[in-house]
Amino acid sequence: MRKIILSSAALLAFGSMAPSAALAADLPSIKEAPAAPAPTNDWRFEATINGWAPSVISNVGVATLPTASADVGFFKLLSKLNGVVPISVVGHNENFIVALDLYWSAVSVGASFHRAAATHPEFAEVSASLRNVQTILTGFGGVRLPVQMTDLTVYGIAGARYFGVDNTLGLDTFVPGIGLTAKQSKDWVDPIVGLTAHYRINDKYFLTGEADIGGYSSDSVTWQTFAALGYHFTQSISTTVGFRALYVDYRQANNFNGSFRFQETLLGPQATINYAF
Repeated sequence: MRKIILSSAALLAFGSMAPSAALAADLPSIKEAPAAPAPTNDWRFEATINGWAPSVISNVGVATLPTASADVGFFKLLSKLNGVVPISVVGHNENFIVALDLYWSAVSVGASFHRAAATHPEFAEVSASLRNVQTILTGFGGVRLPVQMTDLTVYGIAGARYFGVDNTLGLDTFVPGIGLTAKQSKDWVDPIVGLTAHYRINDKYFLTGEADIGGYSSDSVTWQTFAALGYHFTQSISTTVGFRALYVDYRQANNFNGSFRFQETLLGPQATINYAF
């Protein structure tokens, strides 16, 4: 009798446990929430070929000669262009940015002395040829600014712009086959400050731009600005189309060889191909 009672009690206990076990099996398992990814601070670099198509407005003073002027549109300049190298590299992470931009060109164009005719009337009808070889190298570093827009990144930047300029001015004379040539070279560095920004429109399109200004006196001034619309073909390859302008005005007197005067504006459309790595 006792065995029967114990067996019945065991069966009741098992029967009460079975539905509980089945119910527990039917409940979804509780998983731990995935941990939020840690913010990365890895550097990312981008190499760019700049298809800049600028028009040129130049006022050049070589040695003791008066200032010669040249105003050449891009399509005319293209036929006068002896060479050009426009490349840049940018590196950035979540907090910092560094960049290096090179523009080298060699061009030979016609020039006149119409701006100097008031003070040098003897040069009013003189025609000239101007060969200009220049290297413009801009480098800067920057810090990300606290902008309250999710898709907008803005960096405050500071750096320097190096100019290496070699001007050769040729003048016609009244004697056929005989001309006068004057040559002068100069290089200098201007400090610059400014802003650079990037705005993500969506996964494919973005806006980018930069503006800076520099120089250290009224005899040395430079500024640059550009803005562009960009498109990502892949995560590594993108392109932009926009407008770029650069200005420089540098003057230095020399008691023995006259003065060096170089004022130039480069402005025009720009298209780029960018590779990120």
